Amino acid sequence: MLTNEENDRLMSIGAGSPMGNLMRQYWLPVGVASDVVAGDAPQAVRVMGEDLVLFRSLDGEVGLVGEHCPHRGASLLLASNGDCSLTCLYHGWEVGR
Repeated sequence: MLTNEENDRLMSIGAGSPMGNLMRQYWLPVGVASDVVAGDAPQAVRVMGEDLVLFRSLDGEVGLVGEHCPHRGASLLLASNGDCSLTCLYHGWEVGR
């Protein structure tokens, strides 16, 4: 029989948790390929407690990045879709796959 603490440790999948780290070692489905159209607006995806942005760039490659721009934290859901990356609306930084 597991204690509450042991059960919480096994069931938590957030970033930095033991099971979260283990699960991030494997491929996980996050969307349907036919729903991700090249050049369309980025899509919000939540996977294992993390907010991510799914997109297909103009060159046809699929990308999945964190929702917030690493520079100023603006949402990349508002970014413009480019050749190989998303361009942040706030400062114009390009965030690649």
